[in-house]
Amino acid sequence: MQHAPTKLAQPPQLVEFTRRTPAPEPLARLLARAADRFPERPHLTFQDRTWTFCETQNLAVRLGAGLQALEVIAGDRVGICMANLPQYPLACFALWGIGAAGVGMNPLYSPRQLGSIASDSGAKWVIVSDHPAVIGKLRELAAELNFRLIVTRADGSDLAGGAAAATEPGEVALSELLATSPGGDRLEIDPASLAMIQYTGGTTGAPKGAMLDHRNIWYAAHQIRNWLHKIREGREAWYAAAPFSHITGLINYVVEPAIVGGEAILTERFSPRELLDLVRRDRMTILTAIPTMLSAIVAEPDAGELDWSGVIHVLVGGAPVPAELARRFHGLTGLWPQQGYAMTETSGSGVAMPNIALAGHENATGVPMPDMTIEIRSPEDPGRSLPRGEAGEVCFGGPNVIASYWNRPLTDQELTPDGLFRSGDVGYLSEDGVLYVVDRLKDLIICSGYNVYPRNIEEAVLEHSAVAETVALGVPDDYRGETVLAVVTLRAGATLSLPELQDFLRGKLSPIEMPKRLEILDVLPKTENAKLSRHAIRAMFSRPSHASA
Repeated sequence: MQHAPTKLAQPPQLVEFTRRTPAPEPLARLLARAADRFPERPHLTFQDRTWTFCETQNLAVRLGAGLQALEVIAGDRVGICMANLPQYPLACFALWGIGAAGVGMNPLYSPRQLGSIASDSGAKWVIVSDHPAVIGKLRELAAELNFRLIVTRADGSDLAGGAAAATEPGEVALSELLATSPGGDRLEIDPASLAMIQYTGGTTGAPKGAMLDHRNIWYAAHQIRNWLHKIREGREAWYAAAPFSHITGLINYVVEPAIVGGEAILTERFSPRELLDLVRRDRMTILTAIPTMLSAIVAEPDAGELDWSGVIHVLVGGAPVPAELARRFHGLTGLWPQQGYAMTETSGSGVAMPNIALAGHENATGVPMPDMTIEIRSPEDPGRSLPRGEAGEVCFGGPNVIASYWNRPLTDQELTPDGLFRSGDVGYLSEDGVLYVVDRLKDLIICSGYNVYPRNIEEAVLEHSAVAETVALGVPDDYRGETVLAVVTLRAGATLSLPELQDFLRGKLSPIEMPKRLEILDVLPKTENAKLSRHAIRAMFSRPSHASA
């Protein structure tokens, strides 16, 4: 069922709404078009090597031909398991050009997680780097699950005429595929065909493979390109730190630069020092980050001494940006982070804050992007829309929203009766249509029968000058059912006690929201994608307390 995009009751005059998304095409055409328009423009930079768009297009076409020589055909799935190496986007465009689909595989995942993804997707080949921490896991899984490996050099040298990666029997070196001469005829790819399977939910249960077709990815990437309205074609440079195997990395670093002729500066792991060096040398113009990256930046003593004027957009997603963190970042850089809100199932786009402050909406999550439908539904009766201002479950509709998981159709746990995707998040729309996400339904804390939202607590705790990062959790309590635990890391040289924190929070939180426990850690656990891991933190502090009222 088609749903009308969300309308603002009093639309602000936002330049983000002026550009429209063109009709979807096969994704491989984006790279081909960029090579025609910007042949000598840098496309991928890794360590001390840079490949132009002309070079990456040539490599992708040859790799596609080599995959066809291995009898990879339209509809096949091929895993890609490596850090943010130049081979990752080349593999994506090569697969998309021959009608096959990529399967994102985070190299930091455990063998169990990687095996589950490989088995579920039915990948017949996996392209893997020869990094010692990765190749051993994949070789064991390949023998167990009967898929084959295409091995590439972790330093990228085999893309520049260097020696081929070492292989074992049954494996193929990627450099061998690059020696294949491409055929003459271009395949006609249906934009509705599968382009990528991105797995989600694997940290808390069996991973689900979100089926992203060319059309989903096309719309998501163009929605973000249109939203980042200061982009100048052929001139921008992204610091590509979020994993390519995550939807944020795929859309923003693999696809986005090809749309606008931009450069992706690749790094295998986020480093605030590396990022600040790029700012110092005026090498980066767009930062797409997650909140933990902003926390690391503001912790650097010289972050406020640099000239950040060359950075035109800071888009932050993956988790809510606490208001205090946004203020600290702005105070040091002069830049306001643009909060984004999306899911793997919405192909990484959906809602974002504009590049200017929205009066009266300083703490909002964002504005629905063009072509997006955002509705608030009753969690108990998802067929019922809730009025503006009333909190319920945030639901998505739009051309970037998936139609199914791999091997598992969407159920009424994921869809409303009329076909909107259920996010599992609690939020509300203001009278003028701006979205406020309150929290995850599953993270809701119930204290003495009252609903308590962790995000409200985290926002308040983070305002304390001693606190660097925080997660608020509900932990078992014999009297209240659950009580609020604040888990924090402290800024350098700071100290904090529970009574001090509670004194600070009076007037900011209600008594029912007030943390009754405080735990201080040196480092908060993170997921493989660098998000704060509530699951891991909850497991550390799940013992009941015996506090009285």
